[in-house]
Amino acid sequence: MALAKPQSLFRLYCVLCRAIPFPLHFSTKAFSLSSSSLAAYTIGITSSSPPFMVSFLVDIVGLPKESAIAASSKLLHLKTPEKLISVLDFLKANGFQETHIHNIIRKRPLILATDVDNTLKPKFKFFQDLGLSGSDLGGFLSKNPGILSYNTEKRAIPNIDFIKKYLHSNENILSVLKSNSAFGYDVDKRMLPNIKFMESQGVEGSNLTALLLSRPRLLDQNPSRLKQITEKVKELGIDPGSKMYRHVLGIMSSMSNGTWQRKIEFFKTFGWSEEDILTAFRKLPAVVALSVEKLQKAMAYLVKELKFDKNYLVLHPHLLAFSLEGRVIPRHNLLTVLRSRKLLKMDVRLSTVCLLSEKVFLERYVLRFGGESENLLKIYKESKENPRIIDEFMHLYQAS
Repeated sequence: MALAKPQSLFRLYCVLCRAIPFPLHFSTKAFSLSSSSLAAYTIGITSSSPPFMVSFLVDIVGLPKESAIAASSKLLHLKTPEKLISVLDFLKANGFQETHIHNIIRKRPLILATDVDNTLKPKFKFFQDLGLSGSDLGGFLSKNPGILSYNTEKRAIPNIDFIKKYLHSNENILSVLKSNSAFGYDVDKRMLPNIKFMESQGVEGSNLTALLLSRPRLLDQNPSRLKQITEKVKELGIDPGSKMYRHVLGIMSSMSNGTWQRKIEFFKTFGWSEEDILTAFRKLPAVVALSVEKLQKAMAYLVKELKFDKNYLVLHPHLLAFSLEGRVIPRHNLLTVLRSRKLLKMDVRLSTVCLLSEKVFLERYVLRFGGESENLLKIYKESKENPRIIDEFMHLYQAS
């Protein structure tokens, strides 16, 4: 249902609500506000919501009834719809789409009780000054409606002014805001001490800016925790001036000491030494962030079925990270067929093939083989659905 409604209908709705002094609820089953008359409204007594609220949220705003009931429980103090209408008009006037408004109300119903002139307009001006407005602002706030609860003068402006010293541009600030609410930062107790500490570790200038852009939450945690993380990373021998450093910091910050030790022990069960683990980690830090379940499946296939040597996986840990069903197995199956048909002029390693994009892989190993390409494409696609189908295809090829 579209949000745009005749203003005369709004005013009539307000008059009806003010005229009813006790808690009543208009049944939404009896009529729709898109009809030409309000006469079909039926009235039922309820003590749990304002007399008009659920009907208003369903018929005017367009929310599903379940969402409207949930939202109305946060708006019990509103007795007439004037404020709700002023908020809706303001959002629409600022270019918010219907989906934006629905999402914001579902996640933060109290926005409908907000004073437009004294609260919403200053907040919106703040965002507009940063370069965020219209539908872009609607999309941003629909994902992060909690931002509207922060005091503009006391929290939003000081925090943005602080991080702008390090991010240097509104574009960078918006990048951080869209992925993480900088309004929630504790600047004095966390951000400032952490930034000073990182600078003392050699992470400064453009590297510090890059760290803030890629891992903003990393610098908004307890300073003692950040020091522990940097000590771990130092033990791994990662250079603070390298691009990998901030990536490793982010990974290590998401893992407890216990989780790290469990990953170490897992790799050791496959004969990896601590030096092997560190070598793989330096090549692909994300390998230790993979779930044990995913690692077990990858090891079972690569080590137990394909008989890959431990040293090969240490040097090519990305094979453990790729999707088995979506990439590794289908590409291995296709290479098996290409070798059996002697279509490869020179052999190629699975680790190399798995690094290729889907488009490039198909061009190099499927589509260029002319009359064979149709069957090769079929093998590749069906291998994604059934990894064991390679046995059937190999039997057919050998019989042909």
